[in-house]
Amino acid sequence: MSQPPTHDFPFPPGPLAEPPEQYAELGAGCPVSRVRLPSGDQAWYVTGYDEVQAALSDGRLSRAALREPGAPRVVTGPDFSDNPYNLLNQEGPDHKRLRRLISPAFTPRRAAALRGTVQRIADELIDDLVAAGPAGDLHRDYAAVLPVHVICALIDAPREDRPKIQLWTDRLVSITAHTPEERLSAREESAAYVAALIGQRRADPGDDLLSELIKAHDEGDRLTGQELVWLGINLLVAGHDTTVGAISRGLFALLRHPEQYRLLAKAPDDRGLLGHAVDELLRYAPPSDFGFIRVATEDLTIGGVDVAAGEGVIPAMHAAGRDSRHVTDPDILDLTRGDANHLAFGHGAHYCPGAGVARLELEIAFGSLARRLPELRLAVPEDQVRWIGGLLTLRPEVLPAEW
Repeated sequence: MSQPPTHDFPFPPGPLAEPPEQYAELGAGCPVSRVRLPSGDQAWYVTGYDEVQAALSDGRLSRAALREPGAPRVVTGPDFSDNPYNLLNQEGPDHKRLRRLISPAFTPRRAAALRGTVQRIADELIDDLVAAGPAGDLHRDYAAVLPVHVICALIDAPREDRPKIQLWTDRLVSITAHTPEERLSAREESAAYVAALIGQRRADPGDDLLSELIKAHDEGDRLTGQELVWLGINLLVAGHDTTVGAISRGLFALLRHPEQYRLLAKAPDDRGLLGHAVDELLRYAPPSDFGFIRVATEDLTIGGVDVAAGEGVIPAMHAAGRDSRHVTDPDILDLTRGDANHLAFGHGAHYCPGAGVARLELEIAFGSLARRLPELRLAVPEDQVRWIGGLLTLRPEVLPAEW
C-alpha cells in the first residue's frame, strides 16, 4: 500500500481520440491500479468491466465522503466535489429524495414527448450547416449546440444564453484545463444565473422542469433553496456536457469508419439500428475517459485488491466498454453487434437519471445527419483533428467535415 503509484492521472487520450493507451495495459493485467492525481494525492483506478460495475454498486464507496477532512482530491482548490447540494455528491436518503423529485422529467413518456423538440433543433442546425456551404465544423455548429438547446428547452432557459452556459460548464468540469479561481467563479456565476431563472419562473410558472422543482420547494417543502439552485445547475451542466462529448466523439468515430456511417445513411429512420448504433458508439467512443472519484468508508476488496477506508477509488466506467471479457473484438466499431456492453451511464444508485433523454438526443443527432447528409466525410486527414484535454469530457478543437 505504501508503494508509489505507477501511473499519473489523468491519462492523455490515445491517438485519433482512442482510449488512453494505458487502458489496454491496465485492463489486461491490472484492472485495479494505483494512480497519482493532479493534487498529489493517490487513488485506485478501476478499468475492468466487472470491477467497475462492482465499484459503482458498492455503497461503501461514497461521493459524500469527499467532503471529509483529509479525503483525497483530484485537483487542488475548489471543485464540484465540495458542494453538498450537488446531486452527484449526495448519498443515502437525501440522494434518493432528490432523484425522486427530478425523475418525472426523465420518464420514457416525457422523453418521447421531447422527441419533436429535439428533432426540430437538429433539423434547424443542419439547415444552417447546409446554408453555410459544403463544409463546416461539426463540433462548433452541431455537437456543441444541440444538447445545450435541448436542456434550455427542458428548463425554459433563453437559447441566447448558450455561450455562457457552455463556458461555465467547461470550467466546472475542468480537471486541469482551468484554474481553481476560474472554477470558483463559474460556480458562483452559474448559481446566480439559476437563482435569477428561479425568480423569473416563480413569478411566471411554465410547463418545464424548473417550474416543477420550484413547486416542490414552495408547496411541499421537499427541497431546500440551495438544493433547488444546485439541481438547476446539475441540469444545465450534467444535462448537456456529456452529450456534447458523446456526439462529437461518436461522429468522429463514424467518419473514421465510413462503411459504418453508410449503414446509417441507408436506413436513417431505423430506430432499431439507431439504438444499436448509440450503444456501440457509447461503448467504442464514450464522451469521457475519466471517472468520478469516491472514498471508501470502510475496508473493502475490488477485483482482488484490498482498498483501505479513506482511500480514493475512481471507477472508469468508460474504460469498461473495451473489456474483451464482455465484448468480442472490442477495438472494432460495429454498429450491428449484439454485445455492445458498456457502463457509460453508470450503474447502481448514481445511474444517470437522464439516460433516456440522452439516448433520444444521440439517436436524433446521428440519424438526422445520416438522413440529410449521406455523403458526410472528414474534410482533413483524421490525424489532423486535435483534441482538447484537461476536461471531464473529450472534445475536438474543430471537427471539419464536408458533404
